[in-house]
Amino acid sequence: MTRSKNFQASCLTLLFFVVLLRTAWLSDDSLISLRTVLNFSHGFGLTFNIDERVQTFTHPLWLLLLTIAYWIVGHIYYATFALAIATSLTVFWLLVRGAASTAQVWLAAGLLLFSRAFVDYSTSGLENPLSNLLVLATFVAYTRAPHDPTSLQQRRWLTRLTLLASLLYLTRPDDVLLIAPLLVSAALQVRRGDALGAAGGRAWAIARSAAIGAIPAALWTVFSVVYYGFPFPNTAYAKLATGIDFGERGRQGLLYLIDSLDRDPITLTTIGLACVLALAVRTRAAIAVSIGLILHLTYIVSIGGDFMSGRFLAVPFVAAVIVLVRLMPLEPRGWLPAYVVLGAAALASPAWPLTSDSRVGGIDSKRGGIVDERAVYFPTRSLLRAERQTFRAPEWPSDDGVAHRIDVLDTCGLMGWAGIEWGPYTHLLDECALADPLLARLPAVWNESWRIGHFRRMIPNGYRESLQQNANLLADPGLHVLYDEIRAVTRGPIWSADRFRRISRLNRGAYSHLVNRPFYRFGGELVTLDAVSHPKTDGTPRDASGNQPIRTELAVTCDVRPGRRYLEISVDSDETYRLSFVKDNAVVSSAQISPIPEHRRVPGLVSHIVDVPWRARQGGFDTIVIMPAGGDGQFAIGHLLLDGYAPTDAELQRRVGGRRN
Repeated sequence: MTRSKNFQASCLTLLFFVVLLRTAWLSDDSLISLRTVLNFSHGFGLTFNIDERVQTFTHPLWLLLLTIAYWIVGHIYYATFALAIATSLTVFWLLVRGAASTAQVWLAAGLLLFSRAFVDYSTSGLENPLSNLLVLATFVAYTRAPHDPTSLQQRRWLTRLTLLASLLYLTRPDDVLLIAPLLVSAALQVRRGDALGAAGGRAWAIARSAAIGAIPAALWTVFSVVYYGFPFPNTAYAKLATGIDFGERGRQGLLYLIDSLDRDPITLTTIGLACVLALAVRTRAAIAVSIGLILHLTYIVSIGGDFMSGRFLAVPFVAAVIVLVRLMPLEPRGWLPAYVVLGAAALASPAWPLTSDSRVGGIDSKRGGIVDERAVYFPTRSLLRAERQTFRAPEWPSDDGVAHRIDVLDTCGLMGWAGIEWGPYTHLLDECALADPLLARLPAVWNESWRIGHFRRMIPNGYRESLQQNANLLADPGLHVLYDEIRAVTRGPIWSADRFRRISRLNRGAYSHLVNRPFYRFGGELVTLDAVSHPKTDGTPRDASGNQPIRTELAVTCDVRPGRRYLEISVDSDETYRLSFVKDNAVVSSAQISPIPEHRRVPGLVSHIVDVPWRARQGGFDTIVIMPAGGDGQFAIGHLLLDGYAPTDAELQRRVGGRRN
């Protein structure tokens, strides 16, 4: 039986190797890490932009392996392909070879070969292969609990599990949610062990084992604070400060799951089936993994998913395959319903990795901004279709200790390719804040059609000049103080008592109050109700003095007062506008103002009476965002009179009464 399984697993792994070669590609996000590898390998430190210490990667362990692979291979792109393919082949072999039965060997192979999420991100340069391997290793270690539960054996077992969790944290922190229930289950088993003595002794043994296993994660965190000034990657701070409402993110997260069912139905179906069957067999390991899957899916929804279709589902999919092929003690007949469900999901897929070839490609974006990332980059950044010069080794200079001119280049997206193409002496000003320590502390600019992972920030006045001249030229007094602190931490000498005091203050949020969040949330296009409450007569020219021009949108702030019934707004007679009523960064309701019909239209501004939508009337709102929705590109507002605003209430009542009588 063992020899037969080895032979089957070897043949299937060979097939998977062929599939990987046919589908291998590199994502732009992976090249953000590769730029850091190049900088580190050539003496510039663990940096993305060499003039400041900022952690732009979430996977220090994967970055270390990439660096070692680069030193061995000598070519950054081929080293990345080799590491990803070798790791993914190992995962595939272990999953197939470790299946509980011959039928499950073929089930494992079929699921892995038909899942687009698993195959697509088995290369790509991202950390998924290592996450997959560590999740599998954690499960294997968990199932090897000591049969003779002596104190020493149990402590070592728990330490191994915690160590693997620590390594997974250093690969992708949020993947720890998948294995957290396994750790809790192991700790409870140790706590119930008789060999450890009294409850206090058992608790101490658990804490000590966990602390030993967590040493790698703890050491990296200490290094991160010392070197970068912050315990977590800059990307985490950028994503926490977006200002996007939790409910909006949740709705986007659900769209992410629905997108997966559309493009790759086998992946989410496998995850769901694993959860159902795990609860049915009710073994400790199966239940723990299913709880981890549910936690991870909940987390994915809560953060809004990702813009790369299937990326965040690839690792949970591997955990689900583990449940189905290693934990299900079903007779062959019992697998028939599962085969039917999984077979139907596989057949429903619009594209199979097995049939992927050079015809794959083309930008395919949905309204939520979710894309088939491999299809986007496959025509130009894949092994199968790349030109001879595509993966040429970058000409990366070594640090010679001489101060070079640093040019500033704006970007938001495509940071990886741009970063490598332009070389180390270009500072990429990342408007999405993933690589910028100051912008990561600002809220994302208002955009109802926001795209997950691409939250653009307003560039403060004087910031580009500050980066170009390595100085603090910010005009905003509050940001000027904040940037002084950030500069000292990310650009100053590492070993300085003053720097560590600044690190402490920054991590305690001592300067958060200096950021004018509403101003930067609306890109500087923010006025009070009083500023636009001076009535203009109909026919006033759009460009007349006192009118408020609108470039992208205009946010008008007001006090929250439920029960407001209507407003009057004066805008161009031939333009379309959308009004969004916002409360606590969430859109409560919206309304639209259409142009006056051409046969009744007069040049200039015209006043419109607008009923406040029901939800905005009931709960109130703190901001009205006025957005052009169609016209000649030149937009302005004359006035906005709002029900319940004392200085203009009488005038508004008179106008409303006159219009409606």
